[in-house]
Amino acid sequence: MLDGISSIEVGIQDERTSGIVDDALIEKGNSWPERQVFLENLSGALSDELDRRAKLMKNFYPFSLNKGSVHYNPSKTGVYEFCLAVARNPRGVAEGLPKASAIFEFVARDVLMIHFGYGTHGFRTGAPIYTFENRGKSAKSTFETLSRLCGEFRWNPNDGFPDEPSHKDLKDAGLDVVVWKPWPDGRQGLFFALGQCACGKNDINVAKGRELSLTRLENWLRPVSYATPMRCFLAAHHIPNSISLHELSGEAGIVFDRARISLIAELSADFIAKSPEQFNFHQMAKLYANQPVA
Repeated sequence: MLDGISSIEVGIQDERTSGIVDDALIEKGNSWPERQVFLENLSGALSDELDRRAKLMKNFYPFSLNKGSVHYNPSKTGVYEFCLAVARNPRGVAEGLPKASAIFEFVARDVLMIHFGYGTHGFRTGAPIYTFENRGKSAKSTFETLSRLCGEFRWNPNDGFPDEPSHKDLKDAGLDVVVWKPWPDGRQGLFFALGQCACGKNDINVAKGRELSLTRLENWLRPVSYATPMRCFLAAHHIPNSISLHELSGEAGIVFDRARISLIAELSADFIAKSPEQFNFHQMAKLYANQPVA
């Protein structure tokens, strides 16, 4: 695919590697014709899914299907390609760069800022913490830095909770990104969007969507915010159908999957290019896609 064109049959390769396809082929002693029908049905399903994604994203989908081959047309920002790579390899690491999953959280921050409009600010709260973020080395210092920036999210642990919690006590409470919009009059009671990010293939479910908990945050932050914040769920994967989208929306809040994240990024390519971290998403997509999956 990275070379510009690929047979749709390559899409079955991961299932072959894990044994899923081969197990199905030999189930109950399937004959050669039965195996061919199974593979044709699987290829047809892949083709239908590619067509669904192309219709969702229209001219911004970086792939096209023609006579059983998938053609790659690079996007402006590389955000789609990076999401594709991190969905395949969420634990990817490279010298001099944050983890692939952490980079996705920076993407999520920028996409939420774009979506909620002019004057919006954003802050990554997820783990691990990197020196260039200037937010200390702990959950406490992270939220104290956030509080200085936005005026809310006040660090004030509940009775019986340690003032300096260990990583085991408090990692990030399912909170990876905070975005807010100040009032022109400077008073508190701001609009906040809280972002939870998901990159792993087993993370796109309602159980994952429940991990971001205001109740848990209220054990450490009092108040979290004066107005109830909006919960958002940002996934490096495509949400496969309307039922999954609606169920996840009910549990996790506003859902941004790969299609929505990439569309927002492509429609605001200048904003993405000016992101403080200056990531080259095309390069990182190739880097993480070519790594062995951890």
